[in-house]
Amino acid sequence: MESVLGRAAWYRDRLAAMSAAEIVHRLVETANKQTARWHSGGWEGVESLGPLTTILGIRSRIIASPSDLSAFISCEADNVRAGSFCLLGARWPKPSSIPPDPSFWRIYPEDGEPFPQWDAYAFDISFRHGMNTRDMKPVWELNRLQFLVPLAADAVLKKHDESVLLTGMIRSWMAGNPPFRGPSWIFGIEAALRIISVALALSIIGVDRLDGVTRSAALRFFFAHLDWIKRFPSLHSSANNHRIAELAGLVVGSTMAPGFPDAVALRENSWRALLAEIDQQIHPDGVGGEQSPSYTAFSIELFLVAATALGREANLPATTVDRLSAWSEYSLWLMDADAKVPAIGDCDDCRAIATTQAPEPRYVASVVAAVSGCVGRPDLAPPAKDPGIRDVILRSAAVAPAQRAGMRSFTSGGYSVIRSRHKDPVVLTFDHGPVGYLSIAAHGHADALSIWLSVGSQPVIVDAGTYRYNPNRELRDQFRDTAVHNTLGLSGIGSSRPSGPFNWASKAKARLISSETTPVTRVVAEHDGYVGPYGVRHRRTVEFDDVSQFTIIDELVGVPTDGSVTISFLIDPTCQSTVEPDRSGVLITRGNHQLVRIANAGPLKARVVRGDQATGLGWLSPRYGVRVPTDQVLFEGHLHKPSTFAISVLSCEGSI
Repeated sequence: MESVLGRAAWYRDRLAAMSAAEIVHRLVETANKQTARWHSGGWEGVESLGPLTTILGIRSRIIASPSDLSAFISCEADNVRAGSFCLLGARWPKPSSIPPDPSFWRIYPEDGEPFPQWDAYAFDISFRHGMNTRDMKPVWELNRLQFLVPLAADAVLKKHDESVLLTGMIRSWMAGNPPFRGPSWIFGIEAALRIISVALALSIIGVDRLDGVTRSAALRFFFAHLDWIKRFPSLHSSANNHRIAELAGLVVGSTMAPGFPDAVALRENSWRALLAEIDQQIHPDGVGGEQSPSYTAFSIELFLVAATALGREANLPATTVDRLSAWSEYSLWLMDADAKVPAIGDCDDCRAIATTQAPEPRYVASVVAAVSGCVGRPDLAPPAKDPGIRDVILRSAAVAPAQRAGMRSFTSGGYSVIRSRHKDPVVLTFDHGPVGYLSIAAHGHADALSIWLSVGSQPVIVDAGTYRYNPNRELRDQFRDTAVHNTLGLSGIGSSRPSGPFNWASKAKARLISSETTPVTRVVAEHDGYVGPYGVRHRRTVEFDDVSQFTIIDELVGVPTDGSVTISFLIDPTCQSTVEPDRSGVLITRGNHQLVRIANAGPLKARVVRGDQATGLGWLSPRYGVRVPTDQVLFEGHLHKPSTFAISVLSCEGSI
């Protein structure tokens, strides 16, 4: 009964987020999904015509890879050849052979058993409901086939003919995933990322090295994927990074398979739609509409892959160049001295081109470097990045030491960033933007008026991360809740309330009140998330003395309330928190090195929570599928007048 009620509630809340036009679209889409059941001929039933081509220039770019990257690629390729697969915190049992048996693609890594419903029609699989103990994400991640790209690159760099191994992997996947059956076919984004992986791998190897049977199989692969994405696009409230991925997949796939029906029109229409989505999904000030730095980087990387497939990366429209440049500028403001950005909103270690199965902590910086190279703006290069195949395929710029300083408010996207003028800056980011993108704000968190703080290359006040999506509703909600973010919670109620893993029953509206740098650096913002239940607004002021101290003033504006207040600061796991005897302050250290002191001049008293299973407090997810205990500093009490916090940066090697 609970399962049935939960499903009914999900549909109710999802419908509430739809416009009338979207409801009509969903009804038509549902009917089309039912009629698409007819395809039962497997891969042999997929008709394909025309040649199999490649993305021009990719092979030569790989051959010119620098030696440090070649060694990195070789290590990853060795892992693949050894049957070692570890993605999103999950490790698969090693297959008995490589290429693996087709059943390998169905394995759930945590227990080694086949994932349920693999042979079912894709749209009959209820992955949102009734699978509370299994997470689909790692299985999808494996089936994106992104490990094929370093495997192909290593073969070319070592001048080995591994076309048999590479194509054997592709054909093994096809044998285990017949068209439109099983979880791999549920979402267009998964099909699009497979298109990109296989297209890049074949372009690196060269299709002239494939025999006729393999070419025919590859063509059927592209035809089936193109057909499925074209039939069921992500539109209306679902048109976020999924839509950008689908369009990029259509561009790349129709380039590889020019015999697909109306391939030229499909390619050009998809490219025009991609240009429009970049304009739509990135605010004029560069902030991504999804309020997630990593998802915006993912969308931009997908766009650059499509531009490269068309050979148009050097001739983008001026408006697109402006959007990409603005995003890079915004990202550079967010970066700490180690070129890492706060984990704002959702992040699932997404990327279009993977060099390694491990997550990329400087992924945003890597995509910024790609944009810098694409638009010819060396001033937009990041201060650091990790080497990757992405660099050579997208012709990324080299790193640059220059860093931003001062204060910048991004008024459209809703963030203000304060950076000290030290060599290795202190960086504070202040969120006064929307919850997320479109009506469902799918990848946003209830983090209105949150702050994030780094000192040099050391994260100090951090985000809780994402952890997981669908398999456990309680954990999904905990990691999105106001209670785990660096802001104010009132009587245990969040500023925004979820109604499903990618939807919200209510969304706080934040607004920037003022932003100034003279006579003092000061930002004032507020949100209305507590107006409904309590009749008050949360207003937060952030000030900086331009040296080493931030002052944060929290107040509740409106009808007085007796509700209990909790103001939270989640601390990086590498740091330790010590509450002072009178509970008015907390000292943050790393080893014997004092970093920050947080002190409250008011009635709120501090305590530290770490890894509390019952409340979900004191946890951090450093990457998808992994969570670790960490200190969460809570200042608690009643707030009848403004409460002032002093965040003093005590020392930072190399910066202060």
